[in-house]
Amino acid sequence: MERYIAFLRGINVSGQKIIKMDALRRILSADGYQDVKTYIQSGNVLFSSEIQDTNLLILKIENLIEFFFGFHVDVVLRKYAEIESLVNSDFFKQVRAQEDKKIYITFLKDEYPQPIPVPMFSKNGDVEIIHRNNMDLFSISTLFKGNYGFPNSFIEKLTGIPATTRNPNTLEKILKL
Repeated sequence: MERYIAFLRGINVSGQKIIKMDALRRILSADGYQDVKTYIQSGNVLFSSEIQDTNLLILKIENLIEFFFGFHVDVVLRKYAEIESLVNSDFFKQVRAQEDKKIYITFLKDEYPQPIPVPMFSKNGDVEIIHRNNMDLFSISTLFKGNYGFPNSFIEKLTGIPATTRNPNTLEKILKL
């Protein structure tokens, strides 16, 4: 039995792709996933499964969501241990948000094997990629013209891969579930 965290991309934003977390827990539990828990409405789902093939799990969850809610949602999946390792890494502990900077981790749905030199800045400099592996990118969002940059669209355009972004506090709270 493996423990996973599924991050649903782009749900419950501006009245689009509405998914109630209690309904999501019910359909996943009914489909055989165990100890299903959710954290906040942005689509963070912790569960256990006998299935070891992560691509199969992603496909099954995406199909369930489309069947029950009527629209496609990209699911980004990580093993619990992978997120725990990221959160407990020395790098993660050294980089903390400041008053004018926010830290984010963007999770790619698929591997991006091409090199990305770090640091890499967005066009207007409000997002800086500071660390990466083939599936996860750490970034700093800086205040620019009254708003913080958000790395998700920058990283999706850069890689061409669907992604979803979370802040470190959210990840820490998910792990505590």
